[in-house]
Amino acid sequence: MIVTFISQCGKKAIPRTRRVLDAFADRIGDNTWQTVITEDGLLAVKKLLRKTVTKNTAVSCHWIRGRRRSELLWVVGNRNKFNEQGIVPVNTTKKSLAQNKWENDWHYLPLIKALVAVSALLHDWGKATVLFQQKLLSKNDQFKGDPLRHEWISCMLLNALVQSSGNTKSDEAWLKLLMNQTWDEELLKQTIVKNSDQSKVLDQLPPFAQLVAWLIVSHHRLPNL
Repeated sequence: MIVTFISQCGKKAIPRTRRVLDAFADRIGDNTWQTVITEDGLLAVKKLLRKTVTKNTAVSCHWIRGRRRSELLWVVGNRNKFNEQGIVPVNTTKKSLAQNKWENDWHYLPLIKALVAVSALLHDWGKATVLFQQKLLSKNDQFKGDPLRHEWISCMLLNALVQSSGNTKSDEAWLKLLMNQTWDEELLKQTIVKNSDQSKVLDQLPPFAQLVAWLIVSHHRLPNL
């Protein structure tokens, strides 16, 4: 079979590709090779090119099937250098997708950033349990799934923090506890034990705390409620 190789490589991939292709085919242009080769030989070329492939590698192989017909067999490396038929673009254009009218008009962006930051801070709070820490430290693979997923325990702790603040109607009280790091850990534990009804963990929360709780509980998957 007669094949043509086209190289659209860049940087250090250029000499690497040339060394491989020069060993198997005749260079008929700066970046073009042609030869008569068997299927086994062509497979060997492909394997050698793949051994040194980088993000700057882009080599296509065309099977010359007649005077007016060729077929793209494969591409090694960056496929974006060629289209589906293996044709190389002679020109490219870019379009600016910036939409300043609405992209920079997020009135609630500061609130969203604060919401995400607090959720990120508390989302793995539930991993502080003795059981979870033992599982991390142990080399025993016999540990099964947790009785309660850590994200649900994180929500229980958040709920307890809100309850212990003394004000479940406003976010200011529990956020002040969090900001000043003045919460009572024993009180949080007692509150969780006292409020044993887990179905209300996401309820009875002020607006911001409820949004944080939903981000926490769904950061791996949506809960089955």
